[in-house]
Parts: sequence; C-alpha cells; structure tokens
Amino acid sequence: MKKFTSLFLLILVIYKVSISNENIPSSITENQITNIKVYTYKALNLSLNAYSELKSLRPNKKNTQTFLESALFFLNEASIYSPSYIIKKHIETLIKRMKNFPDENYKKDLISLKYEIESIEANLTDYDNIKENIDKILNNYTISKNKEVISELQKLSENINLPLIDNPLKDAKTFLAIAYDNLKASRLKKAKQSIEIALDPMIKLTSRENLYLVRFKNLIYYSSKAYFNNNIEISKVYLQLAKNFLQLAYKVSIDENKDMIKGFLNQINFIEKNFQNKPQIEKEFIIIVRQIKNL
Repeated sequence: MKKFTSLFLLILVIYKVSISNENIPSSITENQITNIKVYTYKALNLSLNAYSELKSLRPNKKNTQTFLESALFFLNEASIYSPSYIIKKHIETLIKRMKNFPDENYKKDLISLKYEIESIEANLTDYDNIKENIDKILNNYTISKNKEVISELQKLSENINLPLIDNPLKDAKTFLAIAYDNLKASRLKKAKQSIEIALDPMIKLTSRENLYLVRFKNLIYYSSKAYFNNNIEISKVYLQLAKNFLQLAYKVSIDENKDMIKGFLNQINFIEKNFQNKPQIEKEFIIIVRQIKNL
C-alpha cells in the first residue's frame, strides 16, 4: 500500500509540474545513477581482484594488469553517465562546429546549452559563476564574436563538475593509473597501496552516501523552487522525497559526514513544522540551497 501511495504521489507531481508554468529541470535521471553504480561496481570488483592478486605469495603481473585495465575501462564507462559528461560533450561539439563553420549563427545552440546547464544547477558547486558567464556570452553574442565565444566556452567547460560524482570517479581513475604504472615498473608494493587508495572513492559511489546526496540536492532544490512559485503541495512532496534520500544517506554515510547530514535533516524537520510561515520558510530554503552547493 505504501508503494502504491508513493507512486501515486510521484505521478501527481509529474502531472502538476507538466501543467504549471514552473520551469523545474529534469536533472540527473535514475537511469544515469543506476549505470554509474553498475559500472563503478564492476570497476571496484576488478580492483579488488587486482589487490588480491598482489597480496598472493606469487602475484601474476599479467593478470593484475588485465584487472586494472578492465577496471579503468569501466570507470570511464561510469563517467559517461555523469551529467557533466553530456554537457562537456555538448560544448566540445559546439566548439568544433564553430571552428568548421565560423559564419553560422549559434545563438539557439547556446540557449540550449544554458538550459542543459540549468538542469543540473543543484549539483554544480560553481553554478552562480557558470550562469553569469553563459548569460554574458548570450547577451553579447553576434556571429562576428564566434572566435571569442570558443575561448569562453573552453573556460566554461573546465568549471562543469558534479563533485559528488565526478570527483570520486576522477580520484579512482587517477590512483588506478598510478597503480598500473607501478605494476609495469615492478613496484608491486606501491601498486598495491595505490589500488587500496582507489577503493575508497569507488565505495563512496556504490555503498555510501554520495548518490543519495545527489538525489537529495536535486529534490530539495525542486522543493525550494516549487515553494517560491507558490506550488505548495508539489513543494511538500519534493521535500518528503528529499528527506527520504537524506535519511538513507545518513544510514550509510561515513562517520565524519553524519553530523552534516543530521543538520540537513533538522532543517527539513523545521521546514515541515513551519511550512505555512512563508517568510520564515523562504529564508530557510535560501539557506539550505546555499549550503548544499558545498557538498
């Protein structure tokens, strides 16, 4: 019965959002999150195989090398499902088009890029700066400035990062690559140490709080946006979903993050209890939305 009620509420939210004028972005999908977990799990298992091989009395370098190569392959596959990958590819493709066809008008492409970036703003640490830059590019755009726009887009791409997803993937790939180099140089002890360091960021994505916090950030942002647009019932549903993911994050989080997550839970409880006090809750939403950018 609980599952049916939750499903009904989600359908109700989707319906209400679809008929409202409120622009709530699609953000990261459950399919993306699932694929990130699946490929990271594959990489984690292969990394553990490599580690076990190096712990054995007579480690097989060739087998270990194969494990590491495969693990790196799957981490690269996981990276493809990060929303930042799609946006960076969008920028890369747009730059190539501008270089090959410099006399074309790319205003609509830039608007499309802006909307894509907006769709993940809740999980972008530097979103305010990114928004300022993309708005500046759009407001000053003319065909004659395509060359300048290319340079601005290259800078913009460097700032597109979802820290809860991209940073662990980057760290894991970096240390597995170091392990691979050490293995080739027959520095087996250092290779084993590097693999051990690489395990932690992969565990964060598969078995700890990171992906729950990604969902929480999206949903609390949606709740805030709905509240400020006077869609109170929609805001309540998003808030409850955000709380659910935050509670899951708390249960599996590393000890040093528990106090932070508990603080967010306290804020959500305060919002729930005082939901009709609009000035107070608007202020609270502003605070929590600012805070989640540091996650």
